[in-house]
Amino acid sequence: MARPKKEDALDISRKAVEETIRLLGERDDFDVPLAAVAEAVGCTAPALYGHFRNKDALLRAVHDAGFRKLYEEKLALSKRLRSDPLAYLREGTRAYVQFAFNNPTLYRLMFSPPPGVAADEDPLSSDAGASVLELAVKAIKACQKQGFLPGMDPNRYAFTYWAAVHGAVTLALQNRAPGDEARFDAALVVIDTLLEIIAATAPDRR
Repeated sequence: MARPKKEDALDISRKAVEETIRLLGERDDFDVPLAAVAEAVGCTAPALYGHFRNKDALLRAVHDAGFRKLYEEKLALSKRLRSDPLAYLREGTRAYVQFAFNNPTLYRLMFSPPPGVAADEDPLSSDAGASVLELAVKAIKACQKQGFLPGMDPNRYAFTYWAAVHGAVTLALQNRAPGDEARFDAALVVIDTLLEIIAATAPDRR
């Protein structure tokens, strides 16, 4: 009986995504050579092509994996802070900012993928992106159960909240934060401001 190839024992798809994320962390662009990915995985380039027809297909898988990773981190926080939705919004959004700063190139790939990588649909309508937005919607609904944001459409407000945070993160990563504040701190100021706005809608504050 022929001995199985080394590649047969590898989970090439999973490892290729993991290694591409790692390699993106060393770059400022998305131009990760497939040969470098194959070498990091421990397989040949033809074996890699057996799982991803081209680099765009691999980057699309990485794009979705980034959203899943972000979702899992925020989901863990939402379970731990279930009884305090404002604390979840604060800590969950800080975790979001930290994720972006820890993975700036991956973050850009998730929200601004090149044409060959982008799906036909709105990224936030894809399963990967929608799951993250849904956590924000649930957090806003939980806040409303405690009297905050009365009468506000939770879907509309959650999207607005995310848009503000994403904008702050994007500007901070581009070194466009105002004043002398550190980039990370500048993004956190936006979070604090958003939470102050929500807190001001509490029944005992109106």
